[in-house]
Amino acid sequence: MPHFDEAAFEQKLELALGQVRTLLDNTRHPLAPASVPHGYEDKFRLAEFLTRTAMGGVLTALEAIGLDAEKLATLREWARVRTVTLRFEVREECAFLGEKTRQVESPVQRVTEIEGPSGREARIRDKIVTTVTEYWWNYEFSYRLYAFQGNSSESGVTICAQSGNLGLRTSTNRTPRPQGAVHPAIDGDLTWLFQQVDEQGQLAFAIDRDDRRCHTPRRNLEVDAAIACFTRFARWSSSVSSFIKSELLPIQSEPALGDFDRSALNLDDLFSPVVPLFEGDGQGEAARDVLPLGHVNAFLAEQRRRLELKRAKLAEVFPSNKSLITLPTMVLLVAFKHGRQVCRDYGAGVDYVEQLLRQQLVAAIGRVLEPSDFADYMSFHYRKLFKPEFRPQPFSYAVRRPHHDPEGTLSLEVLRDDWVPVSSVVQHRSAGHAMRFPLDAATEATFLGERHLHAWVAHQFSGSSEALKLVARARQFSSYILLVGRIAAADRFEPSHAIVVQNKDVLEIPLELEQIPTPKEFRDAIESLSPEQQRFAKSFRGMQLESTLFGVCVIQIKPQLERLLKLPPDGLTKEIKLTQDLLELFMEHQIPSDLLAYEGPEDASPEDKLERVRGYVGQMQGMIDEAREKALAEARQREAYRRAESDRSLRAPDPGSGAFLLDTASYDPFGDAAPRAMASSFGGDPFGGGGGDPFAAPSGAADPFAAPGAADPFGAPAEGLSLDFAGGDPFAAPPAPPQAAPEPAAPDASKPSEPSEPSEPREPKPYEVSEGGAGGGGVDYTRIPALLDRRVEALDDDSALRATIINPGDPWQKTFRKTLLAEAAQKSLDAEEQRTEKDKAFDLIDALSKSGDLAFEHASLHVVIASTHCFDKTLLETVVQANVNPIEKVERSAMIVATTIHDRPPQELLLPDQQERFFASSPRLGGAVERALEDRSS
Repeated sequence: MPHFDEAAFEQKLELALGQVRTLLDNTRHPLAPASVPHGYEDKFRLAEFLTRTAMGGVLTALEAIGLDAEKLATLREWARVRTVTLRFEVREECAFLGEKTRQVESPVQRVTEIEGPSGREARIRDKIVTTVTEYWWNYEFSYRLYAFQGNSSESGVTICAQSGNLGLRTSTNRTPRPQGAVHPAIDGDLTWLFQQVDEQGQLAFAIDRDDRRCHTPRRNLEVDAAIACFTRFARWSSSVSSFIKSELLPIQSEPALGDFDRSALNLDDLFSPVVPLFEGDGQGEAARDVLPLGHVNAFLAEQRRRLELKRAKLAEVFPSNKSLITLPTMVLLVAFKHGRQVCRDYGAGVDYVEQLLRQQLVAAIGRVLEPSDFADYMSFHYRKLFKPEFRPQPFSYAVRRPHHDPEGTLSLEVLRDDWVPVSSVVQHRSAGHAMRFPLDAATEATFLGERHLHAWVAHQFSGSSEALKLVARARQFSSYILLVGRIAAADRFEPSHAIVVQNKDVLEIPLELEQIPTPKEFRDAIESLSPEQQRFAKSFRGMQLESTLFGVCVIQIKPQLERLLKLPPDGLTKEIKLTQDLLELFMEHQIPSDLLAYEGPEDASPEDKLERVRGYVGQMQGMIDEAREKALAEARQREAYRRAESDRSLRAPDPGSGAFLLDTASYDPFGDAAPRAMASSFGGDPFGGGGGDPFAAPSGAADPFAAPGAADPFGAPAEGLSLDFAGGDPFAAPPAPPQAAPEPAAPDASKPSEPSEPSEPREPKPYEVSEGGAGGGGVDYTRIPALLDRRVEALDDDSALRATIINPGDPWQKTFRKTLLAEAAQKSLDAEEQRTEKDKAFDLIDALSKSGDLAFEHASLHVVIASTHCFDKTLLETVVQANVNPIEKVERSAMIVATTIHDRPPQELLLPDQQERFFASSPRLGGAVERALEDRSS
């Protein structure tokens, strides 16, 4: 059926109502259903009314071409036990009759005037005469429209048939049509239509409202079957009409179809009985009976009358002879065209009933709802449904230590009208055991801290998808490390990405959602596989389920720096520059932490400890600056050498001055073995290795020829000066003498040396527990996806809740400030830049943990398990077409997840005033969850 066009349908409905008013007496007040107050049950009655009139309309169209009551009774009996098919067959033969030759004179003649010797004029007329050979053929045709039961096509009931012959003329001896042909039959299954006719010849159709598959007046098995039947009839009749018009009618050339009045074939003067209407009382209110079923017979009678008038009009235009373009053929075309119009009107009529539901729902709410509106409502609904301690919370957390200002925030956000944090079921706990993550093949870092398990139930309607991102924000002069990855085991976290967030950075990581099949879909898919194939599929699904554990770890830097450098707690809180310098040394230069950690008396004051560490940092920075200056000096040497090479021709001195000549073609002043020039009166090699350069400034002296602070360090050398760089760049200021690093304080021999953390053996550490955490109160998060999968399989009747894998996407967006007062800038981090950031973060983690020896105590782990409740239709279609309340469906999915995460029955999670309503819509959750918890505890 075509898509419903509301504007066109309402315009057509107004015209149809005008025709209906002429059929009924003045006491009747037919109105459009939207104009009459009515109930939901009235819409079912309207759908039944439309179906009955459509069935009668199609049968009346078939009646116009020969289906009488007796034949209809036969087809009805057949339809009780077997299928009934309508078939259109065409046979044709073409035989050669002979050839004829005739003279054809040209309509143009030529006149030639000539003048004789006597002066008289004469005229000569000539014209062309063509001899034409014509070939004549006898063309015979027959077509038959009949019905048969099952596969017994040999015996059937003929509805209409036509046969005839034509004389065809061609200019060649090739046959214009096949000598004998039986075209493929065109079949149409109308079993359902004939099954709706009862023994009295009445149309019996009703919608079973009690069937669980009956959703709305439009969406039920009975109406779906009617639409399927009318669609088949429309396609079948269209195929028959197309064959007649394209294959048969063009054969007849005299007279052709265009020689007749083709306006007789239009349908403007016919009446379609499929008109959705309700009965009013004449005062704008509904009548006692809003839909009198007696209108059906009145409408069908009017349709029959109009068809009879149409036949009489066609008889005035088309002949009833044995040719092709005859009255029976034209009646067949008009009846089929009218039948297709009845089918289209029926599809539009029942769609109109559904459109009424949509309009009334939108009118009740005030606007068209979008998926974002539904998401906003569910956040509101959860506040009314769950007890406060179990209520889903927005995923937005401050990165902070107790009694300290936050270092930043971490949030998981979804795009609706704006980016907002997702609401998730949360379970908070302290670390029962340590977790590890690898820095490289030989090094693992360990962290403790808070644990947060988030269960996020998303929802997806057809044609919609949610954009998701992880957002990390840092405050000014604050920093932390962000790691993103998977939970691989009870005590193992595997980060795939890492980055340092600092100084008002805003990092946005797009997240991609990948849904895996529901438990029922998976079970149905592997049901017919071999045992080996099933084991393979189950193993792979186990990996997919564990991949739904999306992990985000936040490691705070300042408290770890304080432990690493043996400083008192909060020692670096106000030391902003020192903290920045330390991070630069660790991240940019990979300085070992032992070179910067405090070494001295344990009872020293915090100020003394800070000063000692600040001194270490200053010395390290001085050494780095010295190395930088040395590298800069080498760069100056290379540049000067490049300039000297570009100009090898040096000015030759006066021979009388006792100077010497240089072989400039081979002179290399910077080589280890430069070619020697002629000996000078100074008695040594002036360019290197011998007695030194008499023109060079003393070691450590400034250049006497350079203006202070203004000379170009890369300028050309002055005339007459030798270029000896063995002692440094003569154009650069001398570097400051290096400061000797202080000797580390010797440990007190009277007492053993004690590190800031108790010394522990590497494997295992006391704060670690075996897998599962039974001894230390830890949680094995890897067991939760399989447990949730079993709960969903047992309790999700709709098989709509899908486990969802969260993957980091590309590219990342980073907002940062190059300096303290600079404007914010943005950049995208592609895969290569993400690897660079990960390397920097891992270098810092390696330094802060002393290559895994020092655990991170101030850290937090967020484990996100995502599930998506998927709807096959849009939001409005779900409510209007499927007659489903999506609120109840999503709240049931949220309750399945919440009972799994909190390990409690729904009765303990629900507010008291919500329990009766909830268990009325989801009765299985109460007892099933309690039994599952009892089995688990036992």
